[in-house]
Amino acid sequence: MEINSLNQYHEDIMKKYISFVQKTVYLATEGFEARKFLDFNEILENIIIYSNAFNKIVKSSNKRAEWAYMTPNLILYSCIGFLAGIKNGKNNKFIDELSEDLFEKAVDVMGETTDILEDINIQENIQKKILTNINKINEHNN
Repeated sequence: MEINSLNQYHEDIMKKYISFVQKTVYLATEGFEARKFLDFNEILENIIIYSNAFNKIVKSSNKRAEWAYMTPNLILYSCIGFLAGIKNGKNNKFIDELSEDLFEKAVDVMGETTDILEDINIQENIQKKILTNINKINEHNN
């Protein structure tokens, strides 16, 4: 499953996050005989398809951050909702613990995404300044 990303580092973060989420859902479903892991993978694939399509729209606007945060948020909320749906008397505590782990992992991913976005913005601002200075020099020389 291909996922659009800001750069290679962001792609690595997202792949690890998705793998973590899949392992979490597998533990919650297969360990308690819910047998819903494949159902969740369909949801996950739909989120990635939607996110990748939204990314194509974003490339022509200033909503890069909205898209970058959208993917892990959609995955988190879908997963938490999915886990809530398979909660029963036998697994309540376990599902609650998994949900907390998911939330903590999502917060980490958001923090790393923020760092990546800040680095990209800094780099773009430096490039704009360089181009502005080159244009000023060229205007002055003409």
